[in-house]
Amino acid sequence: MANCLGICTVGALAALLIYAAACSILLPYVLRPPRLLPLEHLASASEDAILADFFERDGSRFFFGVATAPAHVEDDLNDSWVEFARREDRPVAAWRDVPSPGLRLRFWSDPETELDLVQEMGVTVLRLGVDWGRLIPSEPLRGVAAAVDPAAVDGYLHILRSARNRGLRTMVTLFHHSLPRWALGYGGWTDSRTISYFREFAAFCRESFGHLVDYWVTFNEPHIFALFSHCLGTWPPGRRPSFLGATFCFSRFGSYGRAMNNIVEAHKAAYAALHVTGRGDYDSPVGVAHHVGVIRPYSLMDVPLVIVARWLMQYSWIDLIQEHLDFCGLNFYGQEVLSFAGLMLDEDEEYSEAGRGVYPDGLYEVLLAFHNRYKNPRTGQPPFRYIITENGIADDRDVIRRPYLVEHLLAVSAARRAGVPVDGYLHWTISDNWEWSDGYCPKFGLVSVDRIHNLTRHHRPSFYLYKQIAESGIVSKAQRHAAWSALQRELGEGGLRPFCRKTDRFGRMWAEGLDAPILRPISERNWRLGHYVINGMLKYVVRCAEVAAMRLNDAVELLTQLSGNWASRQERGGEEL
Repeated sequence: MANCLGICTVGALAALLIYAAACSILLPYVLRPPRLLPLEHLASASEDAILADFFERDGSRFFFGVATAPAHVEDDLNDSWVEFARREDRPVAAWRDVPSPGLRLRFWSDPETELDLVQEMGVTVLRLGVDWGRLIPSEPLRGVAAAVDPAAVDGYLHILRSARNRGLRTMVTLFHHSLPRWALGYGGWTDSRTISYFREFAAFCRESFGHLVDYWVTFNEPHIFALFSHCLGTWPPGRRPSFLGATFCFSRFGSYGRAMNNIVEAHKAAYAALHVTGRGDYDSPVGVAHHVGVIRPYSLMDVPLVIVARWLMQYSWIDLIQEHLDFCGLNFYGQEVLSFAGLMLDEDEEYSEAGRGVYPDGLYEVLLAFHNRYKNPRTGQPPFRYIITENGIADDRDVIRRPYLVEHLLAVSAARRAGVPVDGYLHWTISDNWEWSDGYCPKFGLVSVDRIHNLTRHHRPSFYLYKQIAESGIVSKAQRHAAWSALQRELGEGGLRPFCRKTDRFGRMWAEGLDAPILRPISERNWRLGHYVINGMLKYVVRCAEVAAMRLNDAVELLTQLSGNWASRQERGGEEL
């Protein structure tokens, strides 16, 4: 027995040492950017220099725009999100304590207010969506034509024509995290019948709106939807999976695996339906809006997890649909620090109010990584072009948004200089809106909204900065200096910013928001493009002990809970006897 115990102990230690050695070898690979940034012109530029000129090389082909979506902004929308927010057991944060939350931004009854702001902004492309459940309010058992709401069709035609009348091109999203209520009952995307329903929906939208649409987006971040809806239960329908279901959620037969497989087939079917010829003279490009970010390990021992997460979140979906894309839209908000213990709030980093780490270098890294992965290895030609379909930051005080905007546009410019074919940039978003399970707490808008006084709009300084850039196509050194200097003045004065993400005592962030934000100090880290310094190996090694302590605490709490449940069942059994 003693010999067996000794052998097992030695074996466990050897396995641990091998694992640690593998993590040490892989850590530089995980942390290293794909190649050096081409930023020589930034360092040597004179005070009045132009740092990026987006219209210089190909005239007006590059475009600037803004993005929004129905569930964020439309009133009179009795969708699955309103139903979810009204639940008594787990209400959506920062929703019930906000005046008239169901109005969202009145984009259905009063789209002109937002459209006027877009026109004033000087951009040329508006990304918006059509809500599947509004257009098809009941399950189309006898086809879309029998289930469609004609008033909803007229409403979207009015919005699209109003946008066109303002000189805007439109990018229309068909699925933006809002599943029709009738689909929730049978399992939504985990059921294969949704594939044919979505194909029919896409064909109907082309017939009804195609003459007013310049770009189609079939899906917005479906892997995020599948993760939060099926593996975490923090999005509609809000059913917490069992321990076994959560454990195997990402497998081929788990809820996430089934949902993503059906979404892949639905995209391919919709792509074909949107490109059907012989029904008019319009054939607009079709793509997706894919959520990407830089995932970093919190400790040395988290490196393998990060490698798996990067593949699962970044490439697995695009790998399967790359031959059915005219463009690949990328939604980039920053970086996430991942650990076996959870998604970590790293005190060394700057964060948005929604808990996304600020890291402009990451946008360059992601664009280059995608370009290198999908371009033809023999010719170097890309199979599709890229559009930044979302980029922005939740920042109510508007002190970080201005340098954030400048630095991310410089990252796009750097990627274009390196040969990545990026055709446009869409900022998220126009006005502060409802942000999923975070409610109205995070403020992503270039325009603030006074919900107490009839949704009155107020332009933030970043609105005017983006207007200057969108109209000129230029980012100057003076703009960069002014934006960063304003932030540094706030930092010097001990400025505090709201933070809307729920954390535990270890600093782990969960997929839930706060009813009222807490205040966090502005970070001292220099996160400007080309200035970000990655932590050294020692910090990742030291954090291993911290992560081990968190996991031990979790194990003790789980055993305590299981023991309490067992004792409770024993007591109930005794009472029944």
